[in-house]
Amino acid sequence: MGETGPRPGHPELECGIGIWDQDVYGNHRLLVDVTAAAPAVAAELPWRRQDSTAGDVDVIVLAPSGLRVHNTVAVEVTDERGRIAFEPTAGPGAYAVHYLPYAHTGKPYYPQAAYRPPTRTADPGWVHRCGLDDPGTWATLPRAEAFRYEAASAIDSFAPLGFAATAAECSALRQAHADERFLLFGEDRAHPLGRYARLPARWALAGPGEPLTGAADRGEFYAVQVGVYALSDLSDVHAEVRGLPFPARCLSTGGTDARGDAFERRVEVAAGGVSALWLGIDVPEGAAPGRYEAEISVRAQGAPERVLPLMLSVGESVVAEHGAGEPGHLARLGWLDSTLAQDDEVVPPFAPVKADGPRLALLGRAVELGPDGLPHRITSTFTPSVTRADGPERELLAAPLAFGIGRPLEYAPLAVDQPGPARARWSTRATGRDVILSTEGELEADGFLVVRATVAATADTELEVTLDVPVREDVARYAMGLGLTGRACPAAYDWSWDTPTRNQDAFWLGDPAAGLQLSLRDEHYARPLNTNYYREKPLVTPRSWAGEGAGGVRLRTADGVRALTAFSGPLRLRAGESRRFEFRLLLTPFKPLDPRRQLGERYYHAYAAPGEVAAYGANVVNLHHATPPNPYINDPLLAADVLRAYTDEAHRLGVRVKVYDTVRELTRHTPELPVLASFGDEIFAAGPGGGHAWLREHLGEEHVPGWVAPDVGDVAVVTSGDSRWHNAHVCGIERLRRAVGVDGLYLDDVAYDRTTMKRVRKALARSGEATPVIDLHSCNQYREADGFASSANLYAELLPYVDRLWLGELFDYDGADGADPAYWLVEISGVPFGLMGEMLEGGGNPWRGLVFGMTARAPMTDVRPLWRAFDRLRLTEAEMTGWWAGEPPVRTGRDDVLATTWEGPGGTATALASWAAEPVDVVLTVAGGRPVAAYAPAVEGFQPERRFAAGEPVPVAPGRGWLLDVGPTSP
Repeated sequence: MGETGPRPGHPELECGIGIWDQDVYGNHRLLVDVTAAAPAVAAELPWRRQDSTAGDVDVIVLAPSGLRVHNTVAVEVTDERGRIAFEPTAGPGAYAVHYLPYAHTGKPYYPQAAYRPPTRTADPGWVHRCGLDDPGTWATLPRAEAFRYEAASAIDSFAPLGFAATAAECSALRQAHADERFLLFGEDRAHPLGRYARLPARWALAGPGEPLTGAADRGEFYAVQVGVYALSDLSDVHAEVRGLPFPARCLSTGGTDARGDAFERRVEVAAGGVSALWLGIDVPEGAAPGRYEAEISVRAQGAPERVLPLMLSVGESVVAEHGAGEPGHLARLGWLDSTLAQDDEVVPPFAPVKADGPRLALLGRAVELGPDGLPHRITSTFTPSVTRADGPERELLAAPLAFGIGRPLEYAPLAVDQPGPARARWSTRATGRDVILSTEGELEADGFLVVRATVAATADTELEVTLDVPVREDVARYAMGLGLTGRACPAAYDWSWDTPTRNQDAFWLGDPAAGLQLSLRDEHYARPLNTNYYREKPLVTPRSWAGEGAGGVRLRTADGVRALTAFSGPLRLRAGESRRFEFRLLLTPFKPLDPRRQLGERYYHAYAAPGEVAAYGANVVNLHHATPPNPYINDPLLAADVLRAYTDEAHRLGVRVKVYDTVRELTRHTPELPVLASFGDEIFAAGPGGGHAWLREHLGEEHVPGWVAPDVGDVAVVTSGDSRWHNAHVCGIERLRRAVGVDGLYLDDVAYDRTTMKRVRKALARSGEATPVIDLHSCNQYREADGFASSANLYAELLPYVDRLWLGELFDYDGADGADPAYWLVEISGVPFGLMGEMLEGGGNPWRGLVFGMTARAPMTDVRPLWRAFDRLRLTEAEMTGWWAGEPPVRTGRDDVLATTWEGPGGTATALASWAAEPVDVVLTVAGGRPVAAYAPAVEGFQPERRFAAGEPVPVAPGRGWLLDVGPTSP
């Protein structure tokens, strides 16, 4: 869009960029011109600040040489201006006045800006000689005129809309429009208002109502910005474009959420406040070039409509891809309402749900529904090794699930249908004394099952709701969640709700080949923040399950049954009142393990040229942010050309490329960020503010500070757990795959839910020929800052669409938790979910890791010796049987020395690892107790070469083990 007139960003000053030490002097300065030598000069500084803390921040003057002028006195400091006197120590020239100096404290990746308080540096004698004891003297001094505003970079600059109108300018506007409720200002899309809360001087001096003019290409999503200045309180503000033959919509007042549902966002503007409304125009590729006249109508409750003329010129050029083009044109805002991959189609490796009456079958699992709409049977056909899904059928439940409300119910017939191949759904209705129970359920192809039971009172009543999930004890061998880290399942356990400090609402129990996760929610559920931010936005306590404070979960074991019961405690419902009790069952494992792929994919987790990666021996590279092909966090499209060139070269060398890209936080370099910030807390999480100086200066004080990468000047802000930006993320992933050629994603903790994860997987799978690759890294979330949530339990709903896990940072491999192999199995390995993982913290424990098929992260840890051993033993061609399978081919005779075995063209190999507290000797045997010989090939940093005769004890040190080529195992 072109400028509507010669309106400068700052009314009194030219604007530009300067170079100085930001960490000492801040991001902003005004230049003043001293024309003659004098003991002291006076400078008026029209900084027009948005913040209200001017009097609390120091003002520093630098001479043309860059040296500080210590003889400086701040005579008057307000938000609008500053009046200072200083000694021009270097004589005539341009002096720099830095007015927002700060120091960053804390960790470099999570800094806190502390603005330097006013400090007296002037010599008292100089002050006295110049008469500056009397503030009135300032007006008599020679003037040093301010002539230029400078920012330390373009992204730091307040120009053009960050300079606030003065009180006098605002008053003049109000007087000139005394009969109006609000005023409209058109503004170029290149200058988003963002979260600046005060009326820009640029708008105040130009006046309201000027026509908005712009130029768009055919096929472009064209963003339009209209500023609203409230002269009185405004509520329910709406905007629309009228008169264009193209579709247009207001992005600021609602759209389509991340689940494909329409929603509305209420816009309110307090008197004296300013807000931007964003509208999007879909210019068709076939639009006739020419000039189109239209208008933007803005309405508010109880206020007359106001209209802003719009003149849009459509050119001859056609945008290559709809919504594409330069990110700086804000065309990606068109992705906010996208429903890309929002469907019920199956994504590999899953198969369609097969409905046969109340029996629903899916990959490796089946559910049989009872007339109450609850699962009465759940079975698994995953083999004990979890490498196939065609084993004998195995029952999980000892009895049907039961949802009780303390009184008999009469059920209507169960209705089952299938809206698409990947999903089946059902519903039923029941009546009882003073209540109606409506039950709806869904089962998806990945093993996600949800039941929503709504209890509505037809008369005042009291009841207590319980959900009983009776699981066979021989299946429920392990547990995790609700305050328990991964472990052998306890016989009894009690838990109660504490959402302000505990990110806990789910419990998994089972064994590697059969299990389920139960999570409890209601209609008020909102995805909490995670990864250091949980307390900024914790779980919302479900009114239904938590009841009036007496709700919780208990586990009891008796007669071969682990009875898991969720209960509400006593509930009082008035006539017409209702409660929704939602519970989710994730049926695990989600898919078979793929050990051959696990050992054949060799990851390189650092930036290096593709040739270096290939020479190292890796065939997959993870490109983190803050690297040349992916410089800014969670927006790799900003460097699409560089990333494309890197990917092309990597592919030529047989290396697949994956990029770091999530939505947990967003870089300040994203052009759309100010637009998204104007949507209140829809896109960015509300929080305490603070953090890096850039966040404070441009986003105010109601945000959650995100990651900072000082080496590339990147600063991020934390997003909310559920927003339309997830729609844009899915579109961006599709663009990365199709247009840039990346092979997958490296997810570093995740802020979105399973719906977005599923869409991401579909977008990747449908936009490229080869199977995409996604791996998920997580820092151990079982700590106070994260609400004591086990990462595997927290992310379980995402794991069907992930290929590999890195549950590694801050995980305990050798300490108290790591001393239990059950912790490794459930909390770290991913095996119970149909996944395999890798290690990170301190390089992990290579011996214990190997019995789960895990290695460490290269090149931080040199795993090439193990890679060579895998190839020498031909493990990537072999069938793996994990120690968890119950009847492993090679056995040690001890429960605390575990063995995982590979059988294939290279013979039989086994990995041993000890969890014993002391050195032990084991004798390797096979079926029937027959001892076998073994050969340990030399593996640098892992083991020396050694041979063991059949029956010879194999010494195993605590926390260590072996990789052995085992002699013939057949009788």
